[in-house]
Amino acid sequence: MTDRSGANSGSDTESTREAGSAREAGRTYQVRTYGCQMNVHDSERLAGLLEAAGYRRAEPGADADVVVFNTCAVRENADNKLYGNLSHLAPRKQADPRMQIAVGGCLAQKDRDAVLRRAPWVDVVFGTHNIGSLPTLLERARHNRTAQVEIAESLQEFPSTLPATRESAYAAWVSISVGCNNTCTFCIVPSLRGKELDRRPEDILAEVRSLVDQGVLEITLLGQNVNAYGVSFADSGVPRDRGAFAALLRECGRIDGLERVRFTSPHPAEFTDDVIEAMAQTPNVCPALHMPLQSGSDRILRAMRRSYRAEKYLGILDRVRQAMP
Repeated sequence: MTDRSGANSGSDTESTREAGSAREAGRTYQVRTYGCQMNVHDSERLAGLLEAAGYRRAEPGADADVVVFNTCAVRENADNKLYGNLSHLAPRKQADPRMQIAVGGCLAQKDRDAVLRRAPWVDVVFGTHNIGSLPTLLERARHNRTAQVEIAESLQEFPSTLPATRESAYAAWVSISVGCNNTCTFCIVPSLRGKELDRRPEDILAEVRSLVDQGVLEITLLGQNVNAYGVSFADSGVPRDRGAFAALLRECGRIDGLERVRFTSPHPAEFTDDVIEAMAQTPNVCPALHMPLQSGSDRILRAMRRSYRAEKYLGILDRVRQAMP
């Protein structure tokens, strides 16, 4: 990790859970989220980390002491939106040096030190692999009076293991994997989120049961390529299992009190018949499918390096409709 002076310092993820609880009492925060559902999931973790460190969520319309941007790098307008909003905050930051601004997520992972070059009033830059470091980085930036940049090159811990402050009392995002093994020519996500790493099934199911105990009725299973689940478990002791996603859907169906199960986003190349059967035979799995085609032209799909063609995609839809008319 570097600060503006270029000095290096280590990261202590455990200390983020306890960072400055007494010192942060009374300070307020706001998390602004751009991009996909995975970012929404991660933002709930960022909020949970800050509240565990003693921050309070700012009231709607109120100026927060700490503003955190969880960014997207997929679309150019997200880039423009971030730097436009950072410029909007610059006068406030100049008027109140105690205010802090943090930038995380995919754009931070991509731009790194460039964030500070374009917006030198930013206090903290962190990436997709180390969101648990945020409270410590804020405290360090305040103590050292210099910006902190920490970009990890690989996942330090699954975000799902971090505290969460959820937006909904009855619906929850549950990440089953991070990263992606595809090499689509138009997509930057694998270079920013890394190769696919899957959580252990028992860890996912334990999280779901805990959520149901808290009153959650609906979960959405998340992954960059959610139905590839099982190809690359982070725990080397868990063997590769191509049927793991269908099995996970069925296990979710056995959890009492869980009324609805959704998932996003599946990839056509990985959409197997056992998943269709699990959807049809598991009552609480919603008969809804959000599966990107990207293009109806085989020539374009080939150029995009999508590992399926239009005929395969349409065949999946036919089998889904037959199983769930």
